[in-house]
Amino acid sequence: MKVIDLSQIVSETSLIYPGDPGVELVQTESMARGDLCNGETIKAGAHSLTHLDSPGHQIKDGKMVQDYPLEKFVQKALLIELVDEKEIKKEDLEPHQNKIKNVGALLIRTGFDKIIEKYEKDADFRQKTKISVNDLPKFTQDCAEWLSSFSNLELVGVDSLTVGNKIIHSAFLEKDILLVEGLFLEKAPENFVLHCFPWKLKNVNGAPCRAIALI
Repeated sequence: MKVIDLSQIVSETSLIYPGDPGVELVQTESMARGDLCNGETIKAGAHSLTHLDSPGHQIKDGKMVQDYPLEKFVQKALLIELVDEKEIKKEDLEPHQNKIKNVGALLIRTGFDKIIEKYEKDADFRQKTKISVNDLPKFTQDCAEWLSSFSNLELVGVDSLTVGNKIIHSAFLEKDILLVEGLFLEKAPENFVLHCFPWKLKNVNGAPCRAIALI
């Protein structure tokens, strides 16, 4: 068995959805200062980094992350590569519909994961690069509505920071298809078993998760 990490690293230089608060890592205990141990506090948005959205994110009285059994977060997955595409269109996915019918999770790689990775690592790139919402790859509305008609789908994931606007989110979430955003998919094969367990947070509609591929 091989395990491939599909998650972003948690860093104060991580690329965050425009307008959301950044990650803060604060050392709260230090043995060098005479404390008994070393310790840190993490502050980040629930919808930052590699994370999962539940229906409560966009739907009034929708389900929260805690409302799902763990089995929901383990799915046979299909990865489709649409590198350098700004829009994820229905016509790009229709040729794969027979494969989509046989999995519980559909993941789309646009190549934006490389930008996320470079932004976190490269100070010069961060200084020169300003990412707006318009720069983020997204599903078109007709594509989201088409995919939401697949009763077998439990999860849809992307390497972008978002799947799209409220209409796009709601198309999936109203059908109880959970969303995983901010994935690193460059090393993932076409077929694998996806594990994406969110933090066990109470009354929260999104949570960071550690996503992996099992082959």
